[in-house]
Amino acid sequence: MTELPPRGDRPGDDELEDPWHDQLVEVSDDYGAPEVLAVVAFVLSLVSLSGFGLLNGSYYFLPYINSAEGQKTRLVLAALLGALLALLPVWLGWRASARVLATDARWVATLARAAVMLGLLSLVLRLVLSVVTAAATDPSSIGRL
Repeated sequence: MTELPPRGDRPGDDELEDPWHDQLVEVSDDYGAPEVLAVVAFVLSLVSLSGFGLLNGSYYFLPYINSAEGQKTRLVLAALLGALLALLPVWLGWRASARVLATDARWVATLARAAVMLGLLSLVLRLVLSVVTAAATDPSSIGRL
């Protein structure tokens, strides 16, 4: 049989031999704080709901599908990708609300829950838009909504 060293001789998870460990833990705790996650999730949910920039699905499909036949396909795929990207603020808001402690300010939990609700609203609206666009005979009129 192999003999194991005593428990006290092995470094555990808390006893890393890295001299920068304490500083890294402090930095990760600061940027992973629920306040930061709640604010980022809320801003991303507003961006997703308004359809700006990187959380807009048409931003990714516009350069690739430009033909008249592909117009309907582009609009449906853009709405579906926008719905998928709307899950990002939902996930961040959910994570922030799960990490809120009793000692944290009340606005943190409220902002995180609002981010989840706005992200879900954006997701549902984009899914409805993709279904309406797929069923429409002239998708160019739907795109102006």
